[in-house]
Amino acid sequence: MPDRRKKIAVIAANAFNDYMNRIFVGISEQCRNLGYDAYVFMMAFNMSDDSLIQKGEENIFSLIKNDSVDGIILMAGNFASQKLIEKFEMTFSAYDIPVISIDYDFNFCESIYAEDSQPIEMITDHFIEHHGCKRIMCLTGPEGNTPAMSRLNGYRASMKKHGLEVRDEDIVYGDFWKITSRKLADEFISGVRELPEAIVCANDLMAMHLCNALIKGGIRVPDDVKISGYDGSHEAMENIPSLTTIYPCNDYLGASAVVKLHKLITGDNAEVTALYRKSLILAQSCGCSESLEYLVNKREDYHQNVEKYEDYFKRSGMLESLMEAETIEDLLNKISAFTYILNGIDTYMLCLCRNYDGSESDGRYEYLKEGYGKDIDVRLIYHSGIHEYVNKAFTSDEIIPRFMDEYSPEPSMYFMLPVHFMDRCFGYSIFKFGDIRRTVSMVFAHWNRNISISIEFLRVRNELMTMNRKISMTSIRDSLTGIYNRSGFNRFSQELLDKARAEKKRLLIIVADLDKLKLINDNFGHVEGDNAIATAATALNSCCINNEICARIGGDEYAIVGVGDYTDDIVDSYYNYILNYLERYNDSSGKGYKVGLSLGFFCDVPLGKSDFSAYFKIADNRMYENKFDRKKIQD
Repeated sequence: MPDRRKKIAVIAANAFNDYMNRIFVGISEQCRNLGYDAYVFMMAFNMSDDSLIQKGEENIFSLIKNDSVDGIILMAGNFASQKLIEKFEMTFSAYDIPVISIDYDFNFCESIYAEDSQPIEMITDHFIEHHGCKRIMCLTGPEGNTPAMSRLNGYRASMKKHGLEVRDEDIVYGDFWKITSRKLADEFISGVRELPEAIVCANDLMAMHLCNALIKGGIRVPDDVKISGYDGSHEAMENIPSLTTIYPCNDYLGASAVVKLHKLITGDNAEVTALYRKSLILAQSCGCSESLEYLVNKREDYHQNVEKYEDYFKRSGMLESLMEAETIEDLLNKISAFTYILNGIDTYMLCLCRNYDGSESDGRYEYLKEGYGKDIDVRLIYHSGIHEYVNKAFTSDEIIPRFMDEYSPEPSMYFMLPVHFMDRCFGYSIFKFGDIRRTVSMVFAHWNRNISISIEFLRVRNELMTMNRKISMTSIRDSLTGIYNRSGFNRFSQELLDKARAEKKRLLIIVADLDKLKLINDNFGHVEGDNAIATAATALNSCCINNEICARIGGDEYAIVGVGDYTDDIVDSYYNYILNYLERYNDSSGKGYKVGLSLGFFCDVPLGKSDFSAYFKIADNRMYENKFDRKKIQD
């Protein structure tokens, strides 16, 4: 088989917002043009703690080995866990493959950022030139943060270009989040800080929180103050009032990262794929309505490609349906019924670790927490509307099985999400979308999470059923001999009587009593008494070759019950087998005592309505007759 295409690993916290999605679009398009497969490793949850669920999510990154990919694009800026970022640095700095970081500075690799200053300059120009604003503030990110400082420089450049003063109080360093925005709004509302004519915010999130907090405090937007954001996010367009913002060329940033990585991998230069240009979206927060048609179109597009499928997911009852599955095969069938929820899905594979549920470990299984083991099995494949239920093996070093080429012959972007419950690793899912823009929705991550939960539910249910069976068997088995106890005998004897009546076949009952148990106990000890009990049980149980049940029904009493076409010769053969077994044992045991059994039987088709005890009594009486005869001979 020819060598696989070169592979670029993309490490991301998630793909579920416009900012990340546009970077993925750029990476995907540039990888396709240069002939790379892009493997995106991501989490559905992005937390800062050391919880078990976070550990289970982070495990997906363990698939990335020094020799499994040709280069890495590391998008660390969106990870909530600083420990995880430090782990990335420690791990990947030791690899001998090139790494490019997007929007985060590392000492061991090159970092690239979007060109933010010029777009922010554009939006500041708009406030000055179109609205005549002169007193303008800038709410940027943390001081020293590269994107925050770049966006601040764009604001400064516009103010300087128009001869406007920038005072120290006109610059507020924020957090790219809501805390600083709300604090700033409180200062304006209380009068502690003078309200400017316009505020340029370094991202949409801060702008929305500022805008909404001001309106709640009685300050009108845009009449009293105009506000802009940066990101061109769907949330900004959905906000009331809609937010004037910049649609940045993050796709260009993603494509540029691939080009730089390509240079490090091959030594060759490449042109960045022509993608979208940045654009100014003018909306209600600055008093403009030129972009109303654009906003309506974006709203309709979002509904068709995101909201509609989110609604499908919410109404599907997917998790409840999956939890009805009683076997893994049943679960795979049920999963297939819900692929319609995944908008734009081209190929999906469910990859499970070998013995993912510990069912082959005989109770000695320490579940898999770190890594994925060597052997992986693809159990479900969806491609172009066709579902395949398979068990095709590959190794975790491959990450994606070689037979993926049958479904995806062209360079493609694949998303890998962990399948786990807390820190218990089951495997991972592989998603390939026809249009990367569809990954802006979290539906496929929630869809994948439902699979994780249902696998755990199935595993626990099967484990409980196994435990219940073991407990049930323990309750009807004799602990000394391993054959059925009195409870087991009572449970099955009536069933066998009913079977004999229904099928008009002979009911066989053999009753046995161990000879001289008290004498053995008194003279040789209870250990030897137990040995005699166990030996007699083995003699009786080993003669049961036609699905009869053998039980210890008292301290030194036993019974065999069966249903079949028994003849007198067959019954005699059972007698002879038991007696010969004990004779051979006594000749070779070297014990100071002999193990003997007194036997009685009943064997006939049960007629009338007599209960089991009536037939048992016949065999029991015959056993006592046999015991009396044996005692006379022994005496």
